Amino acid sequence: MRCWCELFRGIAISCVLLSLAACGGGGETTPDAEPVSYDLVFDSAGPDDVPRLYRADTSTGAIAAIAGGIPGYRPSADPQGDRLVFAAKASQDPLAKYSLRLLELANGVQSRLSIDDEAIEAEAGFAPDGVGLVYTSDRDNGDSDIIHARLISGVLKDVRNLTAPPSSLYDEDRTPAWSPDGSRIAFTAYRSGSPTIWIMNADGTMLRQITVAGNWGDFSPSWSADGRTLAFQRVDIVDGLVRSRIGRVPVAGGAVEFFNFSGSVYDPRYSPDGKYIAFWAKSDDGGDIYVADLRGQILQRLATPGADRHAAWIRRK
Repeated sequence: MRCWCELFRGIAISCVLLSLAACGGGGETTPDAEPVSYDLVFDSAGPDDVPRLYRADTSTGAIAAIAGGIPGYRPSADPQGDRLVFAAKASQDPLAKYSLRLLELANGVQSRLSIDDEAIEAEAGFAPDGVGLVYTSDRDNGDSDIIHARLISGVLKDVRNLTAPPSSLYDEDRTPAWSPDGSRIAFTAYRSGSPTIWIMNADGTMLRQITVAGNWGDFSPSWSADGRTLAFQRVDIVDGLVRSRIGRVPVAGGAVEFFNFSGSVYDPRYSPDGKYIAFWAKSDDGGDIYVADLRGQILQRLATPGADRHAAWIRRK
């Protein structure tokens, strides 16, 4: 089983769902509020192989670099669409490590969140309250754990490891995602042999395995808007070739249902209203972003000339 874990250790590719909903008016004399709309943010790597941040307008398909195209990996937006948290390297040195950054979209000001220069920290996502943050870090034992912190005035406070292993056995936890109500966190764990999807309370208690272990690896969970279903990415090997597809599983337990997308597809993200799935698929230039309905019908392709990956929803201002 150790070989399987090592094979898939670097494949985990995941960001957080935001607890957002369209608002309606109440009472006979109160007009309906404008419905909330959402765009997508993602990273794209060009010929220099450096991922940079982009934003796609889902109503027009227009794509623009964020803050002039700053380097960034796996962006995730706060509930109001004002800030992005993402990972970036301090230099282009191949040995440089990813650390967490915060970007204020209104003014383009970027700040570093990670405080440990020796740790690899990434895969961050905001809680529905815009204060809580979960991310992955290898600072405590060399393997990735799920870390919870509060973001106060641009500084991480009350930093706590939610999945510190009880022993030195190989135990990596990755791709955390908040439930829409902020009470639970879904993530990928290697503790059952192969990577599987687990959930826990937001304080790290009541861990429960959702998908079963097998000759595959499950990654990048994403919550439906009602909190009842998780979409995720399953990687397995068929006839010696790696295949990746997107499945859905009830949080309460049950059979996995797979979308019938062609080719290998990765990193699903439910839209805040639960009606759509964003994901990325391999292409000639590395990857493109797609939006599909829940029947699996492709509705939109969003692409730059680079390798477009790791889409996340953001509230349109």
